[in-house]
Amino acid sequence: MKTNKRIPLILTAALALSACASAADSATAAAAAETPESTAESAIEPGTEAVETDTLYGLNYSYSQSVVYEDLPTLDDEWNFAGTNVYKNDLNAGQTTLIYHCDDWCLADPYVTSDAVYLLTYNRDRDNKIIALSLDGTKTHEIPFDPYASTVVLYSDRYFYCMDGHAPYDTASGFRLDLQTGETAPWNLPVETISVANAAGDFAVTERIVSDYPVPFPRDGEISDALLQNSLREYDLTDIATGKPARKITEFPYKGTAEGAVFAAYAYLGKAGNDFYFRFEHAMSSEERSITNVFRVRSDSIQEDLGISSDLFVQALRQNGELRWLFSRDGSQGTVTVYDLQGAVLAHVTPPDGMQVYYPVSMLDDGRLLLVIGYDEEHDNRSRYAVMDADAFLSGSTEYTEMEFVG
Repeated sequence: MKTNKRIPLILTAALALSACASAADSATAAAAAETPESTAESAIEPGTEAVETDTLYGLNYSYSQSVVYEDLPTLDDEWNFAGTNVYKNDLNAGQTTLIYHCDDWCLADPYVTSDAVYLLTYNRDRDNKIIALSLDGTKTHEIPFDPYASTVVLYSDRYFYCMDGHAPYDTASGFRLDLQTGETAPWNLPVETISVANAAGDFAVTERIVSDYPVPFPRDGEISDALLQNSLREYDLTDIATGKPARKITEFPYKGTAEGAVFAAYAYLGKAGNDFYFRFEHAMSSEERSITNVFRVRSDSIQEDLGISSDLFVQALRQNGELRWLFSRDGSQGTVTVYDLQGAVLAHVTPPDGMQVYYPVSMLDDGRLLLVIGYDEEHDNRSRYAVMDADAFLSGSTEYTEMEFVG
């Protein structure tokens, strides 16, 4: 079998769109902040047994560590699907190795814990499952799981936390899956939950709809639009064991603050200390590019607009779950603009000549940056990773160290 064919863009995009978030944040506990009076019901009801969760993982967890795993489809000589390869990038050793192959389709990113790597198979024509690997790529066990019916939103060393439905056009429901036994138990999220955005220490950051009208909303466009126009998006710190909100972070108008916008969406970017950051995107017409604004919610619950107004997608750069920078990039080969957490521009970084792509993924525990600097067409179009001093990146240096593929 050869793996030196470039995967068609449509295939790569389809896998990326179907992927669940694979690796996650582990931030310092946000429970230290005192719960305000407007907080939702208590996290743990009397008589409810708390569940041990270990460290809670959300988006981009593995990218703060010294080893990055990725799984990619491979093709044969006739461009037919020929299985999935799993690669291990050892950032300290500077080496990339192929550690596992299976014949199944797998979601685009693995779920990485402190002692295991989990793959989710994805095929409508056969029974799907979770494949558990040791960190060196040895298969340990399998668990039945259907990614078409449920979405993994958070995980720990012991559990997957999954959602089956979400508001506003369905009632939210969830369950907890034991990664060793395969047993499931209800995860009782409020029925008005829209999404689980990420992890914040031992808590989940959840988004739910607040409205005088009960969820689920009708699917009639005109009626639901009127209802949503008068609804709020509330973000909460939610107790992972019970699924109940423990502290309200903030709320935004469901339709946003840009009157007359044809498109409006909020997204949680992350936390830094006791401050939480959100992105608001809106477009005033179908022909215009979206404009992004960034808000900070301080520990005293005051919302601040950071003054970032960009027609480029603003992203978060994290270190072990905590926000360090915000950045945007003008296409795959364009300028990377880096902001500090007060909204000031730190640098405009121009990619080196000849780069396919060039952007930071995260800040490692030791303070170095992890970068994507291209794609390896000879090995399943995998990401080409490099590490670099953060200050050197801001100054425009090209003194990065790329991972060497060793087989």
